[in-house]
Amino acid sequence: MTIYQLTEPPQPLERLRGMQDTPPALHRRRQAVLHRIARVLERHGYEFIETPILESTELFLRKSGPERIAQLYAFSFRNRDIALRPEHTASILRYYVESRQNDPLPLRFAYAGPVFRYERPQAGRTRQFTEIGGELLGAPGPSGDAEVIHLAAEILEAVGIMPRIVIGHVGIVLDYLAHLPLRQRARDWLLWSMERLRKGQTIDIESELPAFVDSTDIVQITQEVRTKLALTTEDLERLILALLREVGVPMTGASRQPEEIVRGVLAKLQRSADPDALRQALAFARELASLSGPPDDVLSALRRIVERYGLSPAPLQQIDEVLDQLAAYGLETDRIVLAPGMARGLHYYTGILFEMYSQTDEGLQLCGGGRYDDLAQLLGARQPLPACGFAGGLERIADASALQPKTEPRLLVTAADRSAITAATRFAEQLRASGAIVELDVRQRSLSSNRRYARRRGVTEILIVDATGSVRRIDLSTEE
Repeated sequence: MTIYQLTEPPQPLERLRGMQDTPPALHRRRQAVLHRIARVLERHGYEFIETPILESTELFLRKSGPERIAQLYAFSFRNRDIALRPEHTASILRYYVESRQNDPLPLRFAYAGPVFRYERPQAGRTRQFTEIGGELLGAPGPSGDAEVIHLAAEILEAVGIMPRIVIGHVGIVLDYLAHLPLRQRARDWLLWSMERLRKGQTIDIESELPAFVDSTDIVQITQEVRTKLALTTEDLERLILALLREVGVPMTGASRQPEEIVRGVLAKLQRSADPDALRQALAFARELASLSGPPDDVLSALRRIVERYGLSPAPLQQIDEVLDQLAAYGLETDRIVLAPGMARGLHYYTGILFEMYSQTDEGLQLCGGGRYDDLAQLLGARQPLPACGFAGGLERIADASALQPKTEPRLLVTAADRSAITAATRFAEQLRASGAIVELDVRQRSLSSNRRYARRRGVTEILIVDATGSVRRIDLSTEE
């Protein structure tokens, strides 16, 4: 640790770039918004939970996109890799795996707390903000998706915001990619690229190709060994498993059998690195990203795409069912935009996705979420756990909301002279016990000084107490 020498005189220390102080008036506004949102969550059966701000770095690396990984505040401390949480979902699932796997499902959790992301500060975006959201664990299918989308819309409506709702489904592109000989790294890059395409950014595929199609040494060695020894797939699996055990690589304690692990690794290594497959996949992603609009129009175009490529119609059926259930909640399709090119930058999503935007500032995203049925098992759960959730930034929501906190009278109690300090203190405590907001003059100022102070602090009444307990009232609200 660096030892800093104080200068003479000491220089002021500035807050870190991207971090913000919250002055009292703004804090009251945000707390009023948070209180209103919390009431909505609790009425739907969501229970608030707190998880640690510090977590193992690996928790956020298991299935995050490259953008989120680059945003991590991560460090090593006493041989442990630690990160400030960039979001709550992974922590909630870690808590479920650690403590709640035997509970009856579904489980509904809510949260509100600080998260940290190292990104370029700009209007509406800071490196620390308060994330508020909910997770619905153990609810498969459109019913769970519709509940979460409706809940996200309702918390915004509760604070006076009528959001524009954008819905997608990552299952369409996942189904398409499953038919192509692409390694997982290339698939992850394509999912990340879909968000860039949806935002109108250009992607030079030819400059990106070398990172994904060049064969690595391990791939070449595996292919040469198999060819020279004329090994079957089963023989190669047994050989690799025996080598791993011989050199002492631990193969116990995982959720899968050693044979399954080796089989999966070989399958990944033996996938071809065809540049045409990557070009083809990016063209498909561009086609999806170009679709955005009213649900009926987009669904018609999607059905033609699904038929043309021979893809599963299941995602379209799920979207239809979600829209029907949202209508039952009172969310009609004229408030909804379908955007099948949505991917949201996190690789743990498996189905329905959504984002909600301010109607007055179309580029201002207030919250978002989706389905992540695989995440629990990626974090060590014994059984699959269908799950979906949403999250938003409290600061953004509060800025977009017209909700104002209830203003209560502020009183200033002051002693008439030094002999009245005890009486003034007792009187102030009596007022506080009755629920009033009371400041006690601890500087023994003059009346004129207290008047100036009170006006600047928003105090509505000065109460001057003498040694006998008598009180003189000065109503500042009637003074000019």
